[in-house]
Amino acid sequence: MVVTTILLACVLEAVALGAIMISIALPSILEEFPTDQGGWLLSTYYLAGAVAAPILGKCADLYGKKRMLLITMGISGLGIIVAVLAPSFGVLLIGRTMQGVILATLSLTYSLIRDIFPPKPAAFAASITVTGMGIFGIVTPLLVGILIAAFGWRGMFGFDAVWTLGLLLLIAVVVPESSLRRKARPDILGGVLLALGVVGILLYVSLGRQLGWVSLVSLASLIGGIAFFTWFLLHTRRVAEPIIDGSLFRRRPVIFVVLFGAVGYALSATIGQLMPLLALTSAEDGGTYGLGLTTVEYAAVETPRAIAAAAVGILLGILVARGRSPRMFMVLGMSFWLAATLWLIFFNDTQYFLTIGALLIGTGGGMVNASLPNVVIQATPADNQGSVAGTVQLCQTGFGAVAPVLMFAILAPYAMPSSTGGIVYQETGFTIWLTCAAVTAAVLLLLAATVLRPRKGDVVSPLLVSGKRAAATEGGGEGVREPAGQPTT
Repeated sequence: MVVTTILLACVLEAVALGAIMISIALPSILEEFPTDQGGWLLSTYYLAGAVAAPILGKCADLYGKKRMLLITMGISGLGIIVAVLAPSFGVLLIGRTMQGVILATLSLTYSLIRDIFPPKPAAFAASITVTGMGIFGIVTPLLVGILIAAFGWRGMFGFDAVWTLGLLLLIAVVVPESSLRRKARPDILGGVLLALGVVGILLYVSLGRQLGWVSLVSLASLIGGIAFFTWFLLHTRRVAEPIIDGSLFRRRPVIFVVLFGAVGYALSATIGQLMPLLALTSAEDGGTYGLGLTTVEYAAVETPRAIAAAAVGILLGILVARGRSPRMFMVLGMSFWLAATLWLIFFNDTQYFLTIGALLIGTGGGMVNASLPNVVIQATPADNQGSVAGTVQLCQTGFGAVAPVLMFAILAPYAMPSSTGGIVYQETGFTIWLTCAAVTAAVLLLLAATVLRPRKGDVVSPLLVSGKRAAATEGGGEGVREPAGQPTT
């Protein structure tokens, strides 16, 4: 079981690497492929994962979780090889799309652990895989920086290919298959319609300024995207197991966790791309900003963020286990993100200032991400938690796909050639996006205090706290008292 746990934890390290590495490598990639569409490198990754996760999850129930895990890793590994050999930015996007399928392993690994381990070891193994993912995030910035400095951005993808495909072979030999099967209906058509709708609308947003907002190509993209998205909404009403169950959004707690989780994911994805641009751009090219750090030096900025996120996540887990409200920490985490965006608007011209911003982002991210599963548990009946968790993950990765394209659409008017032939952006573009992010965070906090404030009956599935059933209330975090004279369960 120990070897299996380690191997499955290493799979999630590939997920963390795929998300983090592109942000640090973006300036280098834009030097080789000058374009103002860099946001698609992260958007295609998240969009592929958003669509693939629920479909592959259903296929895993039908055909076996280990089998689908291996297929997922194989597709991702092939995509990484395509990225390594990419002769153009378009081919690189194809590789990133295939690589993004690996996001489906987040749910596949947990499901496999649950099936092949006894209950107590399963809980420990699941915790180890999550903790390992956070720990790997601490060393990833330095690792990526060294790889880019030594071999360029293609060397970074090469390392990821060896890691992913090597793990595939080891898991195929060592990890047992789950014997559990159940009938399921993968909503493949729903996933395709959702992806086409989102891509069509995003193409209009990203290319409209360049081609003209009312040009034939732009309008065709917009109309096509809206048509596919409308078809998707109609489709979800007719199928028994849609990729997104719209009825879940009738509960305010579900709306709360989806909004905070999805927006938090989007802020993390975009600010994670923005900070390397601020740090790695030279002062000569940036004009009013730019530190000219190397990718190795930038690790000193990014690593504290990962440490803060991991430490806060562990601490929050302890506090929630003692009866503290996970919803309270989710709101507090969004407050930290609001503070981070405001800080970076006014203070971004020294490494010290960027490091403080990174710490604020990491603290907020650790709170939101660690709180999310517990809020889902509290807000959802036990027999419906799988559907809600899947919907939340899809919305998170979906927002993570949309936000980078929106950010680079805002940055595009402020793009200018760098001294090395690549693309850099004026500081005004960064300020506009950070202001939009700050306003979004502030609006969510206002909603949390008004229309989405906690009410009696929101907690429908109490958490297990210190061996006793306890529902953390939003006021003081007190548990539900057991009837006198009866043992707790």
